[in-house]
Amino acid sequence: MSSKDTLEAFVSIVKDKIADFADSSDAPNLNVLKGEVKEKFDELARSQGYVTKEEYGSLELIARRLESRLDKLEKKLK
Repeated sequence: MSSKDTLEAFVSIVKDKIADFADSSDAPNLNVLKGEVKEKFDELARSQGYVTKEEYGSLELIARRLESRLDKLEKKLK
């Protein structure tokens, strides 16, 4: 899916949620709506290869640990 198609799909999802919210006689809790849109956006972002801030932090920590281990191994080889 191209970036343009991805953006259009996300916009469509958001429009649908807003229309559902506006048409509802008993307005749903905004937190529920926010959660649903966030979930859909996160799914969309992951499908494009992006990660969440928490996942990025975990990956960064793993990378630092691996670099440290490599440095130690290189020192042993010298």
